[in-house]
Amino acid sequence: MILSDTSIVRFQTVRKKNEFLRTAGLLYFLLTESRKKGIVFFMNKMNGNTIKITTGAMILAIFAMMLLLNRQTGSFFEGFFIYLLPIPMVLYAALYGFRAGLSVFAGMCLFSFLFGGFTTIFYAVTAALLGLIFGTRIYLKCDMTRTLFIVMGLSAVFNVVSTVALASLFGYDVTAEVTQMRDAIGQALAQMGNEEVMQFYTLDFMKQIFIISTAVIGLIDGFIVYRLSLFIAKRLRISTDRAIPIKDLYPPKWTGIAAILLYIYGLYSFIKPSADPLLNDIRQGLWVIGFMYLVVFGIIALTQFFRAFVSRSALVITLLTILAYFVLSQVLLYVGFAYISLGLHDYLKKKNAAV
Repeated sequence: MILSDTSIVRFQTVRKKNEFLRTAGLLYFLLTESRKKGIVFFMNKMNGNTIKITTGAMILAIFAMMLLLNRQTGSFFEGFFIYLLPIPMVLYAALYGFRAGLSVFAGMCLFSFLFGGFTTIFYAVTAALLGLIFGTRIYLKCDMTRTLFIVMGLSAVFNVVSTVALASLFGYDVTAEVTQMRDAIGQALAQMGNEEVMQFYTLDFMKQIFIISTAVIGLIDGFIVYRLSLFIAKRLRISTDRAIPIKDLYPPKWTGIAAILLYIYGLYSFIKPSADPLLNDIRQGLWVIGFMYLVVFGIIALTQFFRAFVSRSALVITLLTILAYFVLSQVLLYVGFAYISLGLHDYLKKKNAAV
């Protein structure tokens, strides 16, 4: 069949129209789908921001509720809330990081002044700061063993500062309390017929014991906060890395030198006190930091020594280490310095590898 020219032209026109319609339909489809995906992406982003804001509001509500409960009960639960106040901030910072946690931390500071008592404000603010640092390290997947030491160290520092440096603001006379403790010990020794032992219990020595005990309590508080936070984080399915064994933790050598210098500088405040009580408190706080840092690694060195030369039994090593701590507490300071800065770590590591 032979088509006329008019039919051919009409046929080509229809085909071009159909191709144009198909192309236009394809473009419309692509634009529509991209718009839908853009809307979905925007909605997902909005949902993520909404969840973040809602979670932050819930965390602040929990924090404020604990402060109000403590205030209404006359600070009856303050000793217990010391372990709980950092946990909300830990969980939020572990989920959303440092930048998102700053706004929640600011809200916690504001609520501490609004709902906390005079003595509670410092504990609440430092607890929130501790939680922010701890949660940020979880969010950044930092080494959990170092995180444990950081949490315990900050808790000890905060406890010493709140008890000693801020004692005058809270109406707490440290010197008077230490003097009463010394008098009580003197009376007990007099009843036992050991008055000559009292010459060793000088006022400066009792201050040292008081500061050390305060720092040890802070270390224990930090450990409890660390364990509770990780326990709740795991229940909420927040991923956390496993901590490496403490025996494998080895700090830079310069930290041992810095710690012994802090110890000597703080010890000078007991030998020749300054006229400024606040400066004496700061020096004593630095003394505690240097002392506890070196003693911790001294204990680690003892465990490695007993493991290499005495027994590989965990029970025997633990008992011997506890005994050595009470008998040789001052020696542990120098053992820790040798372990960090003088090569004792490498020596014990080779001995344990050869066993």
